[in-house]
Amino acid sequence: MEKKKKIKKLTKEVWCLLAIMAVIIVIDQALKLWLQKVGTIAIIPDVLEFKVSQNTSAAYGIGSNSKFMYVATNVVILGVIYKFLTTQNEFVDTKLKVFLSFILAGGISNVVDKMIRGYVTEFIDFGHHFPVFNVADFFVVIGWVAIAAIFANFTVKEWRDKKEEKDLNDNDKSK
Repeated sequence: MEKKKKIKKLTKEVWCLLAIMAVIIVIDQALKLWLQKVGTIAIIPDVLEFKVSQNTSAAYGIGSNSKFMYVATNVVILGVIYKFLTTQNEFVDTKLKVFLSFILAGGISNVVDKMIRGYVTEFIDFGHHFPVFNVADFFVVIGWVAIAAIFANFTVKEWRDKKEEKDLNDNDKSK
């Protein structure tokens, strides 16, 4: 008898996370394609413009111009996040999963750009005050900032709990 492979059914949560990722990727790619056709759109001239630029290096123009290194590095990072999500699923709360999905979606969209075009299309320009970025970059940054805040909050809570426990132990010893 041939052994049948067990196929895991995707949960409602997984479908929602995949939908979030798909929406981010589609919006980012659609805006990139549309803006390449229409050109610059000045929302507030010299303050906020949608102006297409080609980023041939890594995040915010930092790093190597190597397409291979960019894709390889991002695939490794995205793979680690994916592996974390799939192996630690029962230990990770939904908020963290959503923010990790933001990072995955943004990373995937930018890797698609780099593989297809040889560069990442950036288009949100706040003048000379901020690097030009795109929707994918926005979600990657939001994801990392939110995860840092979650971990900082968790750490502070752990410190408080340990301090309270120590204070209780010290009070018990003094009686």
